[in-house]
Amino acid sequence: MTGFWTLVGPDFSGKSTVLERLRDDYGWHVISHGGRDLDAYPLIRTIRDTWLTEAYPRTGTRYSSELTLAALHTVVLHLRDELARAADRERVIVDSYYYKLLAKCSLLGVRHDETFHYWRSFPQPKGVVYLHADPEVTWERAGRGSRLNPFEYAGDRPSREGFAELQSQLRGALLKEVAELPLTVVDSARDQETVLCDVLEAVGSEEVR
Repeated sequence: MTGFWTLVGPDFSGKSTVLERLRDDYGWHVISHGGRDLDAYPLIRTIRDTWLTEAYPRTGTRYSSELTLAALHTVVLHLRDELARAADRERVIVDSYYYKLLAKCSLLGVRHDETFHYWRSFPQPKGVVYLHADPEVTWERAGRGSRLNPFEYAGDRPSREGFAELQSQLRGALLKEVAELPLTVVDSARDQETVLCDVLEAVGSEEVR
């Protein structure tokens, strides 16, 4: 592998749409722990879904942070292993990598420094593209809260305030996590074609149109 890229951003920033276009229209190899990318990995899908519905919401009561992160660690290892399996591919992009999971866990009080240290030892991308969108925009895309899962807002229940609080903090945490890597920030509040063209330009694609 000549290197891979990572696409990050707040929830509902449009990452899934961009990644689908990169894969379907431009032949990029996409690595993700969501959507159809897990069709061939039912174990990872089950762990991810159970983690969201059972482990994370009960951290600190039924489960310790260390135990909760031990389950999430399986998902992160899957991303690492998928990168290794893609070693012979030229155009590879990872959805959020471990960056977003680590940043969110830290912000929401699910910490285990030894686990985080291990994640940070994984291979690093040659560049990061950050899709920026203000919480006001992503709140609307989230159906004003109707599409949120418990890992996408602060507090016990979904609310505009809790969503905006987490998403605003997430930007700073993500940018800090990738501070030493080449970074391009793309405004994802614009139309899809413009956003896609900016992402293609950021990753040095010759197929920008």
